[in-house]
Amino acid sequence: MKRNLSFAAIGSIIMFFVLRFQGAALKTPISKRAIVDLEFADTAQRVQELFAVWNIETVRINVWIDFIFIIAYTSFLSLASKATASNWKNDFVKQIGYVFSRLAFLAGLFDVCENILMLQTTVGSFTPVSLQLTFYCAAIKFLIAVSIVLYLLISLPVILKKK
Repeated sequence: MKRNLSFAAIGSIIMFFVLRFQGAALKTPISKRAIVDLEFADTAQRVQELFAVWNIETVRINVWIDFIFIIAYTSFLSLASKATASNWKNDFVKQIGYVFSRLAFLAGLFDVCENILMLQTTVGSFTPVSLQLTFYCAAIKFLIAVSIVLYLLISLPVILKKK
């Protein structure tokens, strides 16, 4: 388990930096959050603003690379939650960790849906509904991922105390 967790953590870190490096051109004065601005672009006007200053091919490549990142971070969050849960004596908190280990895959699924919708957007095939779906997929993904990261951070003192 430790080996898989380490591999997933290293993979997540590497893919995070690959995405940041490859998508650096997407960070502009009107898109300070780079690709995240497209994830939360819920109107055609906002999409057009972004596409006016971005190279669409750079966006597409970034989204395709993100599929690899999804595998890495989903694996890491799931394995880390499961490993962390086993360190808790409190059954309720332990169960939360086990639930988060499963929810990590749901975050990944929302991210895959979001990416598919963004790829459609890059070819001009979007509607107000598809932009709203992209927005909600991104919001739910981030909500789940941030919740898991908070659980892991809150658990850190328990893990360090145990060792």
